[in-house]
Amino acid sequence: MTEPKIIRSLEDWLHVRCQHLGEGEAWNAEDIEAQLNDFENWSVEFDAKGERALTLWRQYAFANFEGVKLAVHAITHLADDEDHHPEVTFSYNRVKVRWNTHSANGISNNDWACAAKLDDALKHIG
Repeated sequence: MTEPKIIRSLEDWLHVRCQHLGEGEAWNAEDIEAQLNDFENWSVEFDAKGERALTLWRQYAFANFEGVKLAVHAITHLADDEDHHPEVTFSYNRVKVRWNTHSANGISNNDWACAAKLDDALKHIG
């Protein structure tokens, strides 16, 4: 059995750098639910049995496509800086971001850190 993960504030996650992780680093459902309390507007997609977290995701809404372009630009810079790359889809005024750690086979510290950093980066884009 793996040890419980450290639940951090959104602010604390801003100081966590992504690392190369392997199996056993994915968070369990109980720890994920506890951490989600600090991640307003974020959701988790679980497998059909509800046992394994697949992605940590959020959809952002903007006034227009200019906001979408700025958001996508910020996402690409964050992904390159952290060497952790999300799945991103966008339309005229929305961007959906899905984080997961393939090597850990689920949601890891890397995903929480990037979600927090992305919220911080996009908080002034309307």
